[in-house]
Amino acid sequence: MESLRQEADRLLAEFGLLEILREYGEPHVIGSVSMDLMAWPDLDIDVLNTGMCLEKLHRLTGTLLERFSPVWYEAKEELTDEGKTVWFHGLETEITGTRWNIDIWFFDKETIEKAETYCTEIREKINENPSLQEAVLTLKKELLSRGLYSFEKYRSMDVYKAVLELGICDIDTFLTRYRR
Repeated sequence: MESLRQEADRLLAEFGLLEILREYGEPHVIGSVSMDLMAWPDLDIDVLNTGMCLEKLHRLTGTLLERFSPVWYEAKEELTDEGKTVWFHGLETEITGTRWNIDIWFFDKETIEKAETYCTEIREKINENPSLQEAVLTLKKELLSRGLYSFEKYRSMDVYKAVLELGICDIDTFLTRYRR
């Protein structure tokens, strides 16, 4: 059986997602894929592009719809709290046989560097103590099974903080001691 990481790699290479995104800027795979902390089929990509506009957003929308036949899709331009304009494409596709959530953000260099630094720091902490990887994955999977792993409830960053900074490695302690 193919691992989540192998499926993510197929989406990026075999199904051409990176190739498509390179037409619009410099893609950076971040998040749980880059840290080898995948608990579910989720792919996050930041794209460096200072020339993104609505016309390109529309063109990319057409390409993604055609290539990935999403069961859900959203694309938008928005302002961040810092007043920066960013562009987002979110989709769910079953092209690999598994339903994948793919989030693509078009950010400036500073924002992408911060995200990559955060991922590198998490990876380094996990590499120092490999048992922490299992603790992170176990907590993520427990939150998923209880319907508590979502943007509105608990997110990956909450799990990383709990495990790596607070030493919380089990779901009961997490739910008792860690509050957002």
